[in-house]
Amino acid sequence: MDKGAFHLGSSKVLEFIDSILVPAERFPQQVLLSLSQIFGYHRSIFWIADKHGNLFLPITLNVEDRLIQDYVSYYSQHDLLHPQNVIPQNPSRTALRINDVMPDQEYEQTIYYNQFMRAYGNYDEMGIYLKKEGTLVGSIGLARCKQEQRFTEIDVRLGETLSRTIAHTLAIHTHADELQKERMLFAAHSQLSSIGIIIVEPPAHICYVNPVAKDICAEWFLGKTYTNPVHAFIKQHVENNAFTSPSSFSAPAASALTPSQQEFAIYVQPSVSTPFSDHRTLPYAIYLIPKGTHSGLSATREQDQLPHLTRTERRIYELVQQGYTNQLIANELHISLNTVKRHLQNTYRKLGVSNRTELCYKLKTN
Repeated sequence: MDKGAFHLGSSKVLEFIDSILVPAERFPQQVLLSLSQIFGYHRSIFWIADKHGNLFLPITLNVEDRLIQDYVSYYSQHDLLHPQNVIPQNPSRTALRINDVMPDQEYEQTIYYNQFMRAYGNYDEMGIYLKKEGTLVGSIGLARCKQEQRFTEIDVRLGETLSRTIAHTLAIHTHADELQKERMLFAAHSQLSSIGIIIVEPPAHICYVNPVAKDICAEWFLGKTYTNPVHAFIKQHVENNAFTSPSSFSAPAASALTPSQQEFAIYVQPSVSTPFSDHRTLPYAIYLIPKGTHSGLSATREQDQLPHLTRTERRIYELVQQGYTNQLIANELHISLNTVKRHLQNTYRKLGVSNRTELCYKLKTN
């Protein structure tokens, strides 16, 4: 490549890098669009790789859906440029053409060419392998028909240059996506728990509170003018212990009795020191566990039958079982009659019943 061509290529690479600065959900499609618009690679497939190197979730540009179906169901095993076929023999390469691995005459005798590539009007192929710290995170396949110019060594060098940027950005998006899924999974599980869960970053930043913990803290300060009952609860019951107690989750930090006489233990899971935490504080967890639940790992048979109820809904259910009317429940829990009705309606909906009789019958028969 002469000096002028080099500067033109550099300009296009910078244009490409700028063009793929898009949200994660648009990233693969934008990469293919930019490869087409800036470099003239008009037929392409973007694959994500799992931790075993298997390719999945194909995003395509100017490629038939049926081609993908045929490729996945059979022809991927015959693909000369599939990462699992070429990376073991070429571990340092991040871009390869067909004639980098096999002469044309031999290639034209293969099942892959005769039954697959030619059937869809394709002839030449180039693979770009997206690696992050030596691990495959994705792959891009480019195809051209026989009437088009073959992929050249310049295309390979360009592919190797682009692969680093694409792989780096893909890895960032994938990591962020995994963290988001973990957060969603944690939230989903913690919302179904009968245990109150609060995550706090010292000194007083509340990162997460599940519904049960909100109920407990709101009930504790019922009728008092606290704008944030969770923060007030932590300050009153937990804050000092969180910083001074060397104990782990094996023993409760304290116990408390709510105005409705519900006793629960307060466990504090201290921050865990890591090599990266010298200059910052890490979050700690607070668990509010109703009396009778051992370390949050077991529950009564009745609690097992009520997996989707919040702590207040469980308490209202207990009072219903004892024959309390809505007004008596409101008086007992120091909440309004409308609040009792709302909690009962939520309970009916979650358990698929329509009234008190069905609720009691359903749980007793279970």
